[in-house]
Amino acid sequence: MGGDSGWHGLLRGNGAAMVKFRRGQMINLVEHSYYSNIDHRRLGTVLDCFARDAVLSIDGRRHLGRDGGIERLLTRFLEAHPLIRHGEFAHMVDEAGQHLACRFRLRLKDAHGESRAAAGEADFRLRDGKFREVSVTGDGGPTI
Repeated sequence: MGGDSGWHGLLRGNGAAMVKFRRGQMINLVEHSYYSNIDHRRLGTVLDCFARDAVLSIDGRRHLGRDGGIERLLTRFLEAHPLIRHGEFAHMVDEAGQHLACRFRLRLKDAHGESRAAAGEADFRLRDGKFREVSVTGDGGPTI
C-alpha cells in the first residue's frame, strides 16, 4: 500500500479534518469561553481558547504565545483589576473565514478601588477551533 492514505497517513497528520466552527459556536467561544471566564478569573480556561502559537494584540502591542506573552499579560490584567465585567456584545461573523469581530462594553475596578466603564472592539481569527490571532482596541483605557 503506497502513499499517505489510510491509518499511516492520519498518523502523519495527512487527511486530518480541520475544525470549523459555526456562527453560534464562534459567538459562544468569544462570549462565554473567553470573556465570561476573564470576568470570573478562570485564567486556565481563558488560555485554553488560544492556539499555542497565538498572538494577542492590545492597542497595537503584540503578546506572543499562549503559554508565554499571552499568559503573562492576562495574569497582570487580572491582578490589576479585581472586578471585570464584559457585556453588550455586537458581533459580525464570517463563518467561512473563521473570523469574528465584536464590539463590547466593559466595567473595571482597579486595585485602588477606582471604577471605570469602557468600550472596546475585538477581532478574533480562529484555526481549528482556537484563537490564532486576536486584536483588541479600546477607548483609551485597558481592555482585554
